[in-house]
Amino acid sequence: MRFIHIADVHLGAVPDEGKPWSDRRKQDIWDTFAEVIEVAETEKIDFLFIAGDLFQRQPLLRELKEINYLFRRISRTKVVLIAGNHDYLHPKSYYNSFQWEENVYFIGSKEISNISFEKENVCIYGSSYWQREIRDPIYGQIEELDTSKINILLFHGGDAKHIPCSWKKLAEAGFDYVASGHIHQPGSYGENRIVMAGALQPIDQNDTGQHGFWMGDVTKLGISVKFYPVRKCEYVHLPVAVNGEMTNGELIYKIKEILSFAEPFQIYKFILSGKKNPEVEFDIQRILEMDQVVSVVEDFVLDYDFEKMKETYHNQMVGRFIRAMENNPKDAVAQKALYYGVDALCKTMR
Repeated sequence: MRFIHIADVHLGAVPDEGKPWSDRRKQDIWDTFAEVIEVAETEKIDFLFIAGDLFQRQPLLRELKEINYLFRRISRTKVVLIAGNHDYLHPKSYYNSFQWEENVYFIGSKEISNISFEKENVCIYGSSYWQREIRDPIYGQIEELDTSKINILLFHGGDAKHIPCSWKKLAEAGFDYVASGHIHQPGSYGENRIVMAGALQPIDQNDTGQHGFWMGDVTKLGISVKFYPVRKCEYVHLPVAVNGEMTNGELIYKIKEILSFAEPFQIYKFILSGKKNPEVEFDIQRILEMDQVVSVVEDFVLDYDFEKMKETYHNQMVGRFIRAMENNPKDAVAQKALYYGVDALCKTMR
């Protein structure tokens, strides 16, 4: 049985809202989903599993009609999906009354239920969210499986607020494949029998690394599954070292040089770390206005000459503060407190 497994598509999301590329990123999410549908058709996929959060929020009726049209275009693929914590079954949700195409199977029950496909000898289990958070480990209540069938579980969650679970216990439950969603980073567990799809495309700057879909084959003899990246967007968190000699112009040049080697699909979050001359002002806004820059984190400390400052401000608050802080343990937290405290005091003197 051949399958594609996706989750956390988040149709309707607007990544990096306010940035010049935001509208393109919104459309990229829809386009990538449509591309997966095309792959399902060309690769003659038997099942498409969507493990929750197909939408960023409650789906609009016109949006459901759009994806239903896409599902209709797959000639031989059965689509099985559940609602996640973002597109949960609100009492007024269109999920509750929508008429899906014949090849679409929406598991809309609160309790774990299953759908049996006799032709393929497959039984698929799952449940949908009916509220934003479910703190009960409901997947510990699964009935005994029919081991003569290929048993699949669609699962969305895995943290304290969203159906906590033990991957070890899930692996011991006897499923031939667990199609998981919710965590936006892709990964696999238990010899690829439990797979976290990851977000189909990154939704915000914290969704670093590659994103895409999983495709594989599963039989009673074993599982073979592979990750296929779709590189429309990739967020990169990049540390940039600064020092007490660096000028604003040097930093700007350095950032531009980094961006000149960037791939077109990469979007950067720069983390400025090290020490900065207190007299130098970095033009962070100028960096933020560059193409492919989503944010800048100032994680540096100011390069103060504490020995000289103790002499200059011996009987003033700054000098007393430095001497007091030097009596504390010399760890990273104390060092940052020293730098930030001196900086705050100096600003009051300007």
